[in-house]
Amino acid sequence: MRWPAVFAILAVLAGCGENTASAPFDGLPLDGDFTVGVDAPVHVARDRYGIAHIVAGSLGDAAFVQGYVTAHDRLPQMDVLRRLGAGTLAELYGASDPSVIDLDLEMRLHRMAQRASETLDLLKSPTALPVDREVVQLVERFADGVNAYVADLQRGYWTIDPGLRAGFDPATFRAWSPVDSLVVARFEAFSQSWSAPREIDATELYQKLRATFDGADPGNPAAVARRGISRDLLRLTPVGTASPIAGFPNIAVDSGSRSDGSDPPPQPDAGRRAPHTAAPLGSLGPLAPAPRPTVPQAVLDAARGFFAPPGPGSALAALGPLAFGPPRAGGNAWAVGPARAGDGHALLAADVQLPLTSPAMLYPIHLIVQRAPDDSGAPPPAEPDLDVLGVTLPGIPGVVIGSNRHLAWAATAAGHDVDDVYLEQIAPCPGGGGDCVAWIDPGGTARSVPIETFTEDIQIGALGAITGHTMATYEVVPHHGPIVPAIDRTRHALIPRTAPAALSIRSTGDPPSFELRALYQLARAGDVHAGFAALAGAARGRSWTMIDDRQHIGWTTQAQIPLRPPGAYAWDPLVRQDAQAPFFVLPGDGTGDWIAGATLSPRYIPHAVGPVQGTLITASADPVGATFDGLPLDQATTDGEPLYVGVAYDAGLREDRITQLVGTGGPGTPAMTIDDMARIQRDTRSTVGARLTPAIRAALARLDSPAGTPSDLAPYVAALPAADQARLAAARALLDGWTFATPAAGASDPDSADSAATAVFHTWMHFFIQRTLADELAAVSFDVWRLDDGQLLRVVDALLNDPKSLVTSPATQQPILCDDYAAPGPDVSCTVQILAALVDAMTHLESPRGFGTADPRDWRWGKLHRLAIAPIDAGTGAAFGLPAPGDPDPGGFPRAGDGFTVSRADPGWSDLDFSELAGPVHRLVAEARPGRPITVRWALPGGAIQDRRSPHYRDLLDRFYLTDQLFDAPSSIDDIVAAGESRWVFH
Repeated sequence: MRWPAVFAILAVLAGCGENTASAPFDGLPLDGDFTVGVDAPVHVARDRYGIAHIVAGSLGDAAFVQGYVTAHDRLPQMDVLRRLGAGTLAELYGASDPSVIDLDLEMRLHRMAQRASETLDLLKSPTALPVDREVVQLVERFADGVNAYVADLQRGYWTIDPGLRAGFDPATFRAWSPVDSLVVARFEAFSQSWSAPREIDATELYQKLRATFDGADPGNPAAVARRGISRDLLRLTPVGTASPIAGFPNIAVDSGSRSDGSDPPPQPDAGRRAPHTAAPLGSLGPLAPAPRPTVPQAVLDAARGFFAPPGPGSALAALGPLAFGPPRAGGNAWAVGPARAGDGHALLAADVQLPLTSPAMLYPIHLIVQRAPDDSGAPPPAEPDLDVLGVTLPGIPGVVIGSNRHLAWAATAAGHDVDDVYLEQIAPCPGGGGDCVAWIDPGGTARSVPIETFTEDIQIGALGAITGHTMATYEVVPHHGPIVPAIDRTRHALIPRTAPAALSIRSTGDPPSFELRALYQLARAGDVHAGFAALAGAARGRSWTMIDDRQHIGWTTQAQIPLRPPGAYAWDPLVRQDAQAPFFVLPGDGTGDWIAGATLSPRYIPHAVGPVQGTLITASADPVGATFDGLPLDQATTDGEPLYVGVAYDAGLREDRITQLVGTGGPGTPAMTIDDMARIQRDTRSTVGARLTPAIRAALARLDSPAGTPSDLAPYVAALPAADQARLAAARALLDGWTFATPAAGASDPDSADSAATAVFHTWMHFFIQRTLADELAAVSFDVWRLDDGQLLRVVDALLNDPKSLVTSPATQQPILCDDYAAPGPDVSCTVQILAALVDAMTHLESPRGFGTADPRDWRWGKLHRLAIAPIDAGTGAAFGLPAPGDPDPGGFPRAGDGFTVSRADPGWSDLDFSELAGPVHRLVAEARPGRPITVRWALPGGAIQDRRSPHYRDLLDRFYLTDQLFDAPSSIDDIVAAGESRWVFH
């Protein structure tokens, strides 16, 4: 934000040196005139939404000005993001918050700064692609622009919000480098698909359940009765069963489509039939497949300790390596083609779901590169070289999600399994000189491979002023990857390994990667096919949904998905429970290693172009339905390639709901419009409530069965106090009348009954999970709330809606999980637990921790379910949180919805604080029509400028996000001028 004294300087400069005849934003008030860093005039308009629109004559000049403007708007956030990825946050906050040192220690394991530096060298190498010269120019000139702004800031031409100085000191800002932009891009892609901690957790849980229950001592009848619950608690079957496509593409017939846009090889037959389809994955291995390794508990404990998030008191607790990853990350994206949209239209809607921070995680920007006419007399190009409007992470030049004149695209999490964890057996090397791992190389030779090391110097400081440091040495298995170290969170230091076993991690994203090349090519792509081609070579999968002005719609999850040996896919929850699976820890001896140089062909990676149904709908769920039967490894193989891409998917309810709302069209069905897309995006019907409440109502109905109280209920009902009977009656009245709307309504609102019912249901979920699942998990020392909400929902849904698929009690004929494992006496039925959890919920809601009244008319979901946005910068305190001090409701913005509504407002069930933990950080709807530029509407939970003195600090939050509205993002020069507030000129 500007220093007030600069206004006078700029007023003097306002008429100096500007070629007004060529100024595209002439007529807007001139708010800044700079002679710095560009080869030809560059014009910037700031519109009424705070978006900067940059018009330049060259890519280098556009990148420079984007760097300058982004730094002006978001410099402290840029610093946090690059340091988070590189593992240098402790230089800013380590002296005041030592938990940040632990975060740096974790991030240094991934060596993002080194890999980014290697990427830059490759982009500059003689063997680089022609486009790489432009990518290098992009990152170098962007860095120049950032540093030019910083120099002006340090000289006093600008000032930052004084409150930001508690967490950011411009005087100690380390110059931005091209590597920093590559780090931010690499970190975002890594975080989207980082699955190693989840695989370690799954291994620990399954291993403990198998040992305690499936192999129960006959002398422990309660444990014996629970044999088989390992598959119940690690349930992979989703709740929703909609997927973008039904099965992997190009299996029976090769359509010619490819996830990376590459052209298929010539086929002798016109139908391009797939050569063959062989046996299912699970039957590929020998009759007795190699067993899954047993990981020592101490090794699992050390890994869990290393990957633990920062403490709850840390301002960075919502970030860490999973800042952009599951379980809080997700998203919806769907495209509708002309068959459904009509009139030659193609429509796109998307929202990226992440932890909500202040400032907003994403930053809006518009770049136009238009070459000036040369001296040859040739007419200027009909279109600009580049015209891209969208959002990016501050620090990444160009855009990540956006549109150009012909193509619009959105990216959400894909859930592909591109990481593997290995159990290494370690011993002193035979010839001395350190430790070795035992490994059978691809040729079948048993070897002892020396462990390599690297050392990192963690600088500790206060706002960049270094006060100390700590050295950290990491171990690396050359053919796999880094070994997960142990950490001492008291001393904030790594603990040297002495154990003979450890976990290592390998990822397709380990080598240098080219995220910015893909984004730059995407910005210039003219259609869906070119958009797919732009993503070729992407190492880590994301789900990309696109439309173009040629009426095409497309979706791809292009990634490098490793191929493992057959034995790595042998696990079956029914018949081969101790076999290997890619989502468990694999043996490190080489038998589970990736097949050298082999990745899943882009022919089979989930994707589609212009499907017959005219729609493509994604919501972070299973992309092909491979997990719908709970057997993700029973897919066929084609061309000898195992068809497996992952299991870490959303439970599927949002995808089901969007599919229902979009519909299939048909005779007499109105064509879908861009307003319909936005309406679906705002949908807050509780899909989880609609799925589970009928079973709760059925349990309540059993209380007044005409045949009398059922035997499983009789003891419970007989002992039920009158006050609890009244609570059940009140709950029944609310749930019977619930329409599954989730309004944040108050008592005076006609929707207050729905609001109260929403609160009852979600409070019931907490207590029902605690009553049914926590006891078995406590018996294996596994906190039930380590399971994410999607996994918990899978189990609860099976308990209520598919009980026969679970291990059942002979006494109650209901799932044994509902019985209290630690309590003696007859087995407790699920019906009893449903009612008891309702009593728990009603009692809680009556208490001061709930609503403080027993009258449901005074209950409103919005009192419990609030959005409080935390500042991204440590040290700035509550002043930069939203709501801000002085807001009408400083406790948080009341919110409709829940974690499984289309308009996601995730409250979580782990405690009884139902504050929103994650939600959309960007909403987009776009419309493409032949012969016209693509139009887009947006919403963002904040503002463009990280400065409370600016009118664009939180205007988009207040005007659009909280009111569930979208604004038309200006894209043409005329629209920008019409919506413009001011302009800058760079000479």
